[in-house]
Amino acid sequence: MTASLPCSDTVPLAVPRDGLIVLEGMPGAGKTTAAGTLATRGLPVLGEYTDHADATIAISAHPPVDDDDAHQQNWLRKTAQCTARLARGGTVYVDRDWLSSLSYAYSTAAADGGTLLRHRVAWAASRLRDGSLLLPGIYVVFDLDPATSLDRRASRLRPGHPWNHPGSLRRLRDFYTCPSRALDPIHPGLAQALWQPRRADISGLSDPHQIADGLAELGVKP
Repeated sequence: MTASLPCSDTVPLAVPRDGLIVLEGMPGAGKTTAAGTLATRGLPVLGEYTDHADATIAISAHPPVDDDDAHQQNWLRKTAQCTARLARGGTVYVDRDWLSSLSYAYSTAAADGGTLLRHRVAWAASRLRDGSLLLPGIYVVFDLDPATSLDRRASRLRPGHPWNHPGSLRRLRDFYTCPSRALDPIHPGLAQALWQPRRADISGLSDPHQIADGLAELGVKP
């Protein structure tokens, strides 16, 4: 696991929240496994999709791919849940946040000329300004090559999902290599804001126990 500090010459839309650690990156790379391991250790974790009681929703119950409002409401609901937990002190780990909505739109931009991406970028920037979305203190980005991602998820691919195809996964991986670079042509302010959180890069091929140990250490480091 390697970590780096962001550039300092930015004009942020929001200030990163200390104690908020978000797991992002390629599907099948081990985010949910790591989150589950952290939860079994008694650490505070919010799942990828949650209900109003903070409980994690099963993958089979996730909103349909094209139900944009339901997906965006999930990120807003999780932000409110994170805010409440952070107010009690300590660290909160989150399996994906609103950055996933941008990564998805970026990965499918060739199909709609970038319409969804522009819409979601404007939404994210507005919500960061009004505080209904948060920037984490740390983004932990899980990397995995597209072929391995597909192989690991072969038994649970959701019908019709763009991430079932290597081309979309290659674009997704490019996005996660540097979200700020990907978004700068569309919204420079949002791109600058995303330089602020610390970043820790993890290979999805690493040992899951070592990954969990590294994430637990991130939660106690100043």
